[in-house]
Amino acid sequence: MRIQTLLSVLSVLTVASARPSTDKCWSKKFGIECCKQTKEVVRETYDGLWGKENGEWCGLGDKSTRPEDDIPPAPPALTNLDEVNDPAAVCDVTDVTTGESLAEEAPFRFGVGLNGASIENSTVSSKTMREVIKHQFNSVTYSNLMKSLFILNQEGSIKNLKEGKQDPALDFSGIVDGLDFCQKNGIHMRGHVLVWHNQVPRWFFTKDYSEDGEFVDPETMEYRLDSFIRQYLGFVQYYYPGVVDVWDVVNEAVEVVGEQYDNSTGWYTRTLYDEVKPNMWYDMFGPDYVVKTFRIARKYALPNVKLVYNDYCTYVTKPISKRDAIVKLLGILQKEDLVDAIGMQSYINPEEDVNDHLAAIEVYQQTGLEIQITELTIRVKNTDDWEEYNIQQYSQLFEGIMKYVRKGYNIGSVTVFGLQDGYRFYENDSTKTRLFDHDLQKKKVYRAIMDIIKASNDINYKNIR
Repeated sequence: MRIQTLLSVLSVLTVASARPSTDKCWSKKFGIECCKQTKEVVRETYDGLWGKENGEWCGLGDKSTRPEDDIPPAPPALTNLDEVNDPAAVCDVTDVTTGESLAEEAPFRFGVGLNGASIENSTVSSKTMREVIKHQFNSVTYSNLMKSLFILNQEGSIKNLKEGKQDPALDFSGIVDGLDFCQKNGIHMRGHVLVWHNQVPRWFFTKDYSEDGEFVDPETMEYRLDSFIRQYLGFVQYYYPGVVDVWDVVNEAVEVVGEQYDNSTGWYTRTLYDEVKPNMWYDMFGPDYVVKTFRIARKYALPNVKLVYNDYCTYVTKPISKRDAIVKLLGILQKEDLVDAIGMQSYINPEEDVNDHLAAIEVYQQTGLEIQITELTIRVKNTDDWEEYNIQQYSQLFEGIMKYVRKGYNIGSVTVFGLQDGYRFYENDSTKTRLFDHDLQKKKVYRAIMDIIKASNDINYKNIR
C-alpha cells in the first residue's frame, strides 16, 4: 500500500526541503532570506540567529547554529493512492472543484480538518477528497494523527533506552501523506498538537517506557519532552519548510468545571479530565508544564512559525470565567514572548448564544494576539428544522467574524473541523455539521457562508474606492 517516493518537489508557497544548498544564504533552506542590512538579533533559536527587515524574518550570520550532525531521518514512504479504496470516488465533485472557492474569497485562511485515526481512513487517503480540499481550502489540520499518541513509537523508544538514550523515538508515517500533499499544492498545515493531557501514552512518562512502569523524575521527563519537540519540529521544518507554520503547542490546560483544577496559579490549571483521569503533565511538572512546553517550542520553532494556545469553551464566563483565566495564562506567556495566537476551538451547541462567542473574540482581540478559529463545529438540533437553525447559527457567527475583519481585528484563520457529513471512511458516521454533504456537494450552509463573505468583501471594496 506504500511506495517509496522522492520529496523534493517545489510547492507553490514554500521551498521543497531544507537540505543543504550551494546558496551562501544558510536560512534560505528554510524558506527564509538572509538579512541584507540589519545586524540586530531579534530572536535566537536552535537553527540560528534571526533579525527582521521590512517586517519579515531574515537569517543573521554566516551559518546555522544547528549541529551539523543533527539531520532528521528521511521521510517514510508515501501511500500509493492507486491501491486505496476511495469511498468518495463515486461522488461527482465537478461543482465543488471549479468556480467559487472559500480559500479565494475569505480574507483569512479557510481551513478544514483532516479526519481519521489511521492512514487507511485519513481524509488525504482519498483522491476525491484531496481535489475538493485543493480548490476550497488553503489550510488543513489533522484531527488526530499529529497527536503524540500517534507519533511516539514505543518499540523504538525502548530500543533507544537499551542503547543508553532517553530520547523517545518518533514515527512520522501517519502524517507524511498530508505534509507532502500540502507542500505540492501550496496549502498550509496547522500542527495539532504538541502537549495535551489526552491522547498521550502513559509509557512516555515511565522509566522503562512500559505501560505500567514507575514515572521518571521531572528532570528526565523534561529532557524527553525537549527531545520530542526537537525531533518533531526538526523533521517537519527540514523536509517541509513553510508548510506547518502554526503549532498548537498546548491544548486545553485551563479547566473551570468540578474539582478538576488548581487555582493557586490564578488561571485554573487543569489537574484532571473526565472527572477522575489525571493530567500527567500536571502531575509531572505542576502548572509550569504550560510555560515549560512553550519555551521548548519557541527554542526549536523557526521564527516565522506561530505558536498557539488552543482551548474549548473559550467564551465561558459563568459561574467561573474560563475566558478570563485563558487571558491571564496568555499574559504570562506573552511576558516571555512565547505565544503568537489564541486558538478558539468553537464547538457550539444549538442552545448556545453565538453572541457569547463573538463577545469572546472582542476580549481576545485586546490581548494583541492573532485569533484563530481552530475546530469550528456547530452542532445540530434533533428536530425537523435542524438544517435551517444550523444555517442561522453559522450565518450569525460568520457575519460577526466578517464585521470584526472589517474593523481590523487580527483573525488569521477559520477552520471547519471536517470535510463532509457522514464521513465516507466511517461506516456509521451521522455527522451533520459540515459544509459538504455525504456526496461532497455544497450544503445550504456553504452557500450562506459564501454569500456573507462575498457581501463583506463588497463592502470593503466600496470603502476602499
